[in-house]
Amino acid sequence: MKKTITGVVVLLAAALIGLKYFAAKNQVGTPQPATQPQAEQQGVALPPGSTSYMPISSMPTYTPSQGSGNYEMIALPPAALDLKGACEGGSPKDIIENHGKTWGYFTGRRNAFDPPKTQDLYNHIWDYYACTAASRQDSTICSELPGEPVKDAVKFGVPRYESIEAGSKNGLPMSPMDQCRSKTVVFLFKAYAAGKAKDQRNCLDYVSDLDPEAQSMFTNPAEFCAAVGQGPDKGDAYLKQKMPKAYPIAEKMMAMSEKVCGSDAACLANHALWLGITSGNPAKCPDAYKPNCAALAQKSPGPCASILADMSKKYCGYYKDLVKHGGGYAGATPEEVKASLEAAAAKKKEEERLRKQEEAATKQINEKVRKLMGKKGGE
Repeated sequence: MKKTITGVVVLLAAALIGLKYFAAKNQVGTPQPATQPQAEQQGVALPPGSTSYMPISSMPTYTPSQGSGNYEMIALPPAALDLKGACEGGSPKDIIENHGKTWGYFTGRRNAFDPPKTQDLYNHIWDYYACTAASRQDSTICSELPGEPVKDAVKFGVPRYESIEAGSKNGLPMSPMDQCRSKTVVFLFKAYAAGKAKDQRNCLDYVSDLDPEAQSMFTNPAEFCAAVGQGPDKGDAYLKQKMPKAYPIAEKMMAMSEKVCGSDAACLANHALWLGITSGNPAKCPDAYKPNCAALAQKSPGPCASILADMSKKYCGYYKDLVKHGGGYAGATPEEVKASLEAAAAKKKEEERLRKQEEAATKQINEKVRKLMGKKGGE
């Protein structure tokens, strides 16, 4: 029986993965000298068509084990690229175009943002994808992101697996796809259990993401998901019948009732998320999940724009500091800076030569005029 309880703890511990975001959300040719960002624009407008999305029924049900994206070609959905920025040069489109130059894992010797600031921007991108996944009730969207963790994970502060659910992955850095799924899969499982996400694959996806040992506890995942899909009471009844000794632990892990939490802060935050999802009121969700809850309730990625608005504001501030402390050569390598300085010096030298040449010509003309005027006066 001890093994059974342990297995259920392993199974349901995934419900607490997303809680990491509650605390982490607030953390954080020849180039020409960069210009200072302009005054901030008010708001981030959502363009026409940005709320359109593929019907759930036509979406793929298979989630690949590796992301299909890569770091070098990281992107955002087209609608996101049309959003305004908090400053000139700070729109989502501008930020993506400057990936690998002013910020990113692979900026090399360029004059770029430091690792914590770079990671902060990546975190916003993962969050945006997770929010979009909530609006479409489809975690496979996360697979558009890179599926391999960055090599210098410690240097950049990439989140690591720190849960029972991670199993053998504990301590290893998470890939962008993993970070997105860690916030999405459990969220959509809760939405499914609350009757807000009808597709059973949201439950099956949750089970498939568990450690193999936890998965082995299910002789029939579809049966479990069918029970959960009939509502919390049916889900409770299923767990009580199949694993009665472990039910008290499961009850607290799922945090469907405030009573079971007591003073456990993590459990209470998890309960707040459950309330926000079940009520359809994003205001009840923890701050880190408010956009996701709103996107789920509205079935639209519109609320996700707030994540990109915050990313833009952060980028503008980081860029301003980079320009201030980098001599204006944001995103440039030392060689590029040297070439730019040499070009500027050559241009200045040429301008000085032309100036002196013009002064000499003007002087000659003036002398000729004086001589001519002197002859006329003596006649």
